[in-house]
Amino acid sequence: MPIWADESWQPLSKDGPLWHWLVRWMPSCQSLPGIWEIQGDDIEPDVKWASGPDVERMIQVLHDTDPEARPAVFHLGSQVIRYLPPTTVRPKRSRRGPLGRFWTLLVGILVKLKMVLVFGSMLLSLLVYGFAFGWAFGAGLVGLIAIHESGHVVANRRKGIRASLPLFIPFLGAFIQLKEYPRDAADEAFIGIMGPLFGLGATLVAVLIGVWGRIPVFLAIAEMGFLLHVFNLMPVLPLDGGRTVGFWRWKAWIPGIFGVLVVLFYNPVTNQFTIDPITVFIVALIVVSLVREPRRHGRDYAVIDARSRWTYTVVWMAALLVSLAGYWEIGQLHPFIS
Repeated sequence: MPIWADESWQPLSKDGPLWHWLVRWMPSCQSLPGIWEIQGDDIEPDVKWASGPDVERMIQVLHDTDPEARPAVFHLGSQVIRYLPPTTVRPKRSRRGPLGRFWTLLVGILVKLKMVLVFGSMLLSLLVYGFAFGWAFGAGLVGLIAIHESGHVVANRRKGIRASLPLFIPFLGAFIQLKEYPRDAADEAFIGIMGPLFGLGATLVAVLIGVWGRIPVFLAIAEMGFLLHVFNLMPVLPLDGGRTVGFWRWKAWIPGIFGVLVVLFYNPVTNQFTIDPITVFIVALIVVSLVREPRRHGRDYAVIDARSRWTYTVVWMAALLVSLAGYWEIGQLHPFIS
């Protein structure tokens, strides 16, 4: 009959004295496919019974019985050992009861549901972008956003901050929900800037492929990548730029608001102002974040050392300038590649 492993039985150590004693008496025990367990202390057997009838019985049973058929239990003085053939060994039965098993099942379903949401949202974005702009461009854009978000995932894990997986939203990119706040503005800056750095790296790779291979779709992907990072690096919450230089508070947010309005509503190519529901929603989200988020932190949250403050400021400014320059230059390359 099946045997359920329990806590009173422990695996017999292959380095312990009892195992070496067993091997001396019956070398064939090393080749048995099951496992050996002990109940009691793993000590050198007492010489009074080391060659007594119990040992002879053990050897006889193991020699006469198919080692894969059923378990065998032996009492050797104060020690009890047993051999479990592989067909009788089962994992330990859960002692959490029906409620515990229910919660385990529920957690497992939720974990799988999260993965379904992540990949489902990614697939939805791919379908929307594919139908709207073409499948090659849609796939490249979704891949670019995924690489950008992976930078945030890496940063969160590096800082030990629990966060959700990326959730993709068509025409709004993707977002990651933090389950706990960073310790200070320096950690938030690190998390904020890693996404654009990963994304700009992927965008520059798209530029190289588009130029060397003379493939216009890669230039179109790169152009959109630069434009998205120009917007995303605006120094205003909840954008990555606002999180990167959030320690400057309103000194950065005021010009950030102006920059967001220009990027969202003004087209420098046509010299026209445009407005649509998505841009209005983004502006509303920014306003809500500027009102709510600063209140969630204490006074000392933005107090970091000068070296970190200026390091993140310089890196943010460099990333923004690369995005602006890249967007401008890609526009100049299109006539020569297409």
